[in-house]
Amino acid sequence: MKFFKSRKLLFLVGALLAVGCSSERAVVGSSVRIFYSDAHFVSLISPEENSFFTEENQHVSGSFGNKNFSAESWMRLSDSAIHLMLFGNLGNTLAELIYTKDSVSFKSTLLDAKRIKPEYILADVQFCYYPKEILERSFRDAGFSFVEEDRGNVLTRKLLENETLILKMEKTANRILLKNELRNYSYSIEFEKLP
Repeated sequence: MKFFKSRKLLFLVGALLAVGCSSERAVVGSSVRIFYSDAHFVSLISPEENSFFTEENQHVSGSFGNKNFSAESWMRLSDSAIHLMLFGNLGNTLAELIYTKDSVSFKSTLLDAKRIKPEYILADVQFCYYPKEILERSFRDAGFSFVEEDRGNVLTRKLLENETLILKMEKTANRILLKNELRNYSYSIEFEKLP
């Protein structure tokens, strides 16, 4: 019983950062506000604005405060949806997150989906994958500064508010590192693109 409780806590933290008792939560997509700071928010960007496509198997590991987690996942990103699945050690589906033009749906067999905010997981995905121009416009309109630097083998993105770093992402050929300085979490995604 003690092992189960600690495992449940581990996956709760993982779901908050990576991608809910069987439960489901759905919200309307474009009306969702993402508070990147205490003062400013950005609405989720509609999948239709995205021109980048990928399908990946992923290994996600990270930390939230002093808690660590790791899990296997799958993601498909297109101009019609963001679709994420989180898997247990035996390959069973622990959570599924789908974002389309009209809705965000989060289902899980392990975690309480009513306590998870899947829109924040989606916002991190958008920050890491969506095209620079879309992100720049969205963040600028909300009062943030968005900076992207491409040094050939490393793509770096930063989100700042009044010159204070809030979020930083570094992407190489098969790995993404994301650190949220304000909310004190970070994660690493090692990915393999599918044909």
